[in-house]
Amino acid sequence: MLASLGNGFIQKRQAQLMYRLTGRMLQRYESDLRKFHDLFMGGRCSGWQQEELIVAAIKSDTSAQHQVFWKEAGHDDEADIRVRTNGETHAIEIKSGQTTRRLLRISGHRLGRYEGDLGAITRYLNGKTANIISVSHAKVDDDEGRKHIYQLRYIDIKRLVSLHPRGWHMEGKRHEQENRFGVVSSLRPSMSWQIWWEIPIEMFRVDKEFVIG
Repeated sequence: MLASLGNGFIQKRQAQLMYRLTGRMLQRYESDLRKFHDLFMGGRCSGWQQEELIVAAIKSDTSAQHQVFWKEAGHDDEADIRVRTNGETHAIEIKSGQTTRRLLRISGHRLGRYEGDLGAITRYLNGKTANIISVSHAKVDDDEGRKHIYQLRYIDIKRLVSLHPRGWHMEGKRHEQENRFGVVSSLRPSMSWQIWWEIPIEMFRVDKEFVIG
C-alpha cells in the first residue's frame, strides 16, 4: 500500500516537471545556431528565429517521440510551442532575454486590449500556464574577435505571477509590482501595455551556454 502511494506521488511530481530539451535536441540547436552566425555574424538570433530553431531541434530527436506543434505567436496570448509527450501537453514560450550582473530581463505579451484595466490584466497574468525557455544573448568584442554568448534557462511561469490587482505602483511612466519571489513585473502603456519581467539572475540557473565566434 505504501509503495503504491509512493509511486503515485512520484508520478504526480514527474507530471509537474517542466519540459526540457534532450541532449540530442541541444546538439541540433547549437549546430543550427552556429549555421545562423556563419551567415549573420553581426547581430543576435532573434526571438522568432529562436522559435524555429527550437522546433527543429525538438523534431530532430526522433527517439524521444515528442510531438511538437508551432504557431508563431509573437506578443499575442498563445503559446509559441506545444509539445505532447507521455500523454501530457507542455505549453512553451520562447523568449530571448537580456542579462545584467543582477537581472534577467524578458518581455512578454502586449495587453492593450484590456485598455489599462489593471484588474483584468492581473487576472490574465496570474492565469498564464505556459512556461518559458529563455535564450539570453550577449555580444562580446575583444582581441580575439567577436563572440556571441547564448545562455539557455527554463523559467517556471509560476515564479513570475502571484500578482495583486492593487499592488501596482507608478515608476515613471510604467506600472510596476514586485511579487513574493522578488520578480518585478512592469507594464508599459507606451508599448501597448507590454509586460516585462525583471528576474533575479540567481533564481534560474543556466542550463546550457553556447559560445559562438
